[in-house]
Formats: sequence, C-alpha cells, structure tokens
Amino acid sequence: MASESEFPLTQAINFEPLKVKANTSVEHVVTLLSQTKASCVLVVEQQNLLGIYTERDVVRMTAKSQNFADLSVADVMSKNIISVNASEVTDIFTVLNLMRSHRIRHLPILDELQQLIGIVTPRTIRKVFKPADMLRSRLVQELMETRVIKASPLTKILDIALLMAKNKVSCVVIVEENTDLESYPVGIITELDIVILRAQQEDFSWIQAKEVMSTPLKPIKNDNTLWSAHEKMEQENIRRLVVIDGEGKLSGIITQSSLLRVLDPLEMQATIQILQQTVDEKTLQLQHKNHLLEKEIQQCQIVKSILSKNETEYRNIAEKLKIANQQLQQLANSDGLTGLANRRYFDDYFQQEWKRLSREQASLSLIMLDVDYFKNDNDTYGHLLGDECLRKIANVLKKSIKRPADLFARYGGEEFIILLPNTDIEGAIHLAKQINLKVKSLNIPHTNSDISHCVTISLGAASTIPQLNKSTQSLIAAADEMLYKAKLAGRNCIAFA
Repeated sequence: MASESEFPLTQAINFEPLKVKANTSVEHVVTLLSQTKASCVLVVEQQNLLGIYTERDVVRMTAKSQNFADLSVADVMSKNIISVNASEVTDIFTVLNLMRSHRIRHLPILDELQQLIGIVTPRTIRKVFKPADMLRSRLVQELMETRVIKASPLTKILDIALLMAKNKVSCVVIVEENTDLESYPVGIITELDIVILRAQQEDFSWIQAKEVMSTPLKPIKNDNTLWSAHEKMEQENIRRLVVIDGEGKLSGIITQSSLLRVLDPLEMQATIQILQQTVDEKTLQLQHKNHLLEKEIQQCQIVKSILSKNETEYRNIAEKLKIANQQLQQLANSDGLTGLANRRYFDDYFQQEWKRLSREQASLSLIMLDVDYFKNDNDTYGHLLGDECLRKIANVLKKSIKRPADLFARYGGEEFIILLPNTDIEGAIHLAKQINLKVKSLNIPHTNSDISHCVTISLGAASTIPQLNKSTQSLIAAADEMLYKAKLAGRNCIAFA
C-alpha cells in the first residue's frame, strides 16, 4: 500500500484558482464560471481570502428565482470558509480526511500569513493519486451512488434546479421510463450546465431538459472496474459517469469523489481481508512443515522451537488483524463528528428491519429532525461552535433512546434520523416530544434564529407496517414530508402522519 510520503500535498494544489474581487458583479462571476468550467471562484483582496462562491450557489439562487442584477459576489458568497494552513498538513491523505469529515469539495490552502496559496478539489487530488491496483480490483457497482435524482426530458430547467437544490446534488439524470417504470438514461444536466444557461440569461421557466441536456450519454456499465471509470473521466474530461446495467437501465452514478473513497476505512477492509488470507495460508504451510519435521526425530527439539516461535508470531499477527478489523468496522459504521451511526450503516440496518417487520407484520416508525436555521448559527458563531452544537444534540439522542433495536444516525449536515422498530406512531410522537424538550433545555445560544434565542429543532414522524412489495423510501418520504410540514408550521415543533 502506498505511504503518505509518496503523495505530498503540493502535487494536488491548484496554484492558479479562479479569483475575483469582492465588488465583482454576480453576473460577471457566473460568466467566468461558465467560460472556465471551474466549479468555484475564490473572493480575494490582496491575497486575503474573503469568501467562496460555487456552482451549487448558482443553482441554489436559480432555484429561488433570485435576480442576479445589482448584486456583487460579496453579497452572496459563503464567508464561513473551511481552509487549512499548508504548514499544518503535508500529504493528500490528511486533506482527504478533512474534506470528507466536513463534507466539502473545495479546500483553500493558506500560508503562515493567512494569505491564499491555492485550492484542493477532488479533481486535483484524482489527477495525482491514481491507486491503479486498488481501482482495477474493484467494480463500479461497489462504490456507485444508487440514490440518483432523475427527471423526464419534458421537465422544465427551473424544476431541475429545484431538484438539485433540494437534494444537494451536483446533477440530475434525464430518463425515459417504459410501462414497467424502468428508467433508461438519455441525458444528464449538471451544476455546470445550470451555470452556463444562467450566464446566457436563458429563461428557466420554459426551457425543457431535452433541449439542453448533455446527450448522447457516455455511460459505464456497473460491472466495469473503477479503473475503467477513472480512465473514462480522464478521456472525456468529466467529473461523473452515469452507470447502467447490461440492459441499459439506470443503475446509479459514480463521481470523482466516489473513486477517492477507496481510501475510506470501510473500503480498506478489502486489504485487511487479503492480510487475513495470507495468515491462513501461512498457517497451512506451518502445519505441513510440522508434519515433515516430526519425521526427523533427531531434529525434534529444533522443530519444537521453530514451531513455538512461528505459532507465537502468527497468533500475534492474527490478534493485530482482529483488532484492526474491529477498529475499521467502527470507523466505517459511525459518523466522525458526532459518533452516531452514519448514513451507510443506517440504510443497511433499515433494510434489515424492514424485511424482518414485514414478516412479523409489526409497526416501524421513523423520526427525522433538522436543526432550525443552522446555517445562520454557523455564520454567526463559526464552524467549530456549529460542530459542537451538533455533538450536543447527538448526545441528547444517545441518552433518549434505550432499546437495543432502536437506531439513531446522522443523515445529513444538520439532519438526524431515528429508526424505531416495533413502535407505533404514538410511541414515536412521545419520543419526539422528549427529544424536542431536551434540545431546548440545552439552551444553546442562537441569536440569529427567527423563532428563539436558543437552538431549536423541527421533527417529522411517520409510521407504517412494512410490506415486501414496498421500499424503505416510502417511509423516509413520509417522515421527510412531515419534517417539511413542521418547518412550514413555523419550526420548533413536531408534525406526524
């Protein structure tokens, strides 16, 4: 496996990022993003980093039908920037972990005077770090994202932008569906496409997806290797690929961030398994050697000494592998910030409980909760206090849930989710009320909230009896709808179905 020293940070830095001054108009910034195909622009004055404005910000403003006229980039840029001093990190692995833990795609690099040096993105990292052996041994279907936001060719571009903003995704796959509701991808619209259309001052309210989508698609099959996906991205100079099965149906999507996930603790378990296989092979060799040496009576004492030493060494290796495997499993299943279960583990456990309770025909409830005006909290108190706020809320969840089968997880940035097997809607509402009161009692200051002087949460609860002919998404959608209803009702409350 490659060592950290083989991938110094400097190789992954773009020393000439797109930069503008604070008084630059938003319309001009959008034009620059469109022309350069950059994913962000840094707002800089005398090498001092003031803010960042990304493709996603353009999509978000477009979805709100916000007028760009008379706005400067200083009015809309993100000011609470996560950056890193070049002297604090020396390798790509550390930067990857930082970007992953904060869920960001752009990491400005500063010098000791806090002046801008450059920026690191998944694209710049991928051009440096190419773990060929690991990518060749893994298939696209192992790391692709199966939750794909899709739309029909007749969908208006404004609705496409709304889908991107609501789901916080960088693209929408355009599909045609047959009578069996099977989806066949025919095009794709990305954040960059929205930026280009905005720069051209197109009317988003009437243009349909089929008129501007990237087509014909250049998809990749789900049984291709990750190395094939990497090469195709390089050849086509694109950031993502639509994934299809052998019949051309939509399977998922894979991005350059997906390729970098081969360095995640969960994905590195494959390496642990290889080491375990090596131990097993060595053990078999040892047993065979023992059988042969026993025939040599004159060498009996030597044989015993060798075997004793080797067995001790192998036992030590096996014990270390066992501990490493346990640690990797813990890292793979938990959220680094809060210590709660992460989304991947939640999805797996949800599927398991859905099947079990469909057989038993017992109730399954779900609570989704979101921190009210959390972005305002971050802008006011800074990212570190924002993280501490999430940790305190996570502790409330840990103390509120007593049953072993119940599961709480961090589902998104400031969004949490609670799975309650064998629980009806009354039980879910009771727990939701307890959690809401406990969060209020924390009395975490939030002067920028529109509804309270302290941090509050909105909760949505839903319950069902699982059926095998339905998916878990039906219950998630119901709880999400209730969460949305709670927000419409003024936040700091509970809605339930």
